[in-house]
Amino acid sequence: MVNVGREFFGNAMDADDVAQESMIRLWRYCMSLDAGRNLQALAIKVAKNVCIDMHKDRLRTGTLYGIEPSATAYDHADDAVYAMETRQEIEKAMRHLKPREQELLRARLIESRTVDEISQSTGIGKASVKSMISMAKKKVIKELKQRRAI
Repeated sequence: MVNVGREFFGNAMDADDVAQESMIRLWRYCMSLDAGRNLQALAIKVAKNVCIDMHKDRLRTGTLYGIEPSATAYDHADDAVYAMETRQEIEKAMRHLKPREQELLRARLIESRTVDEISQSTGIGKASVKSMISMAKKKVIKELKQRRAI
């Protein structure tokens, strides 16, 4: 499932998300699965569907990792390439974050979860969640600036 996600999105962060979501979907139906079924083929099929759903959701919302596209985004082929390169740069910058920072930033920017929802699901206080997300954003921005300065 991770390999399917990596082939589809081209990065480890999204590949991990694909694998996690695929496992959740499989878990929901584990009691109704036929033991004689080829589970590897089923897992791959589920992962492909998760990739498609994630991609459609990103296109539908018009955002890539919290970056709003301009009004003229995707009017030209260069715009789509620029958006893809920007997303890849952000993903690389996020890899420098601690796992907890990545988790919180992903939950807020990619999953569009509220601070209350993140606080409830992680058990971290709302003020701490806000602070940690803010610090993670600053680190990503700093990393992006450093990359562009090189």
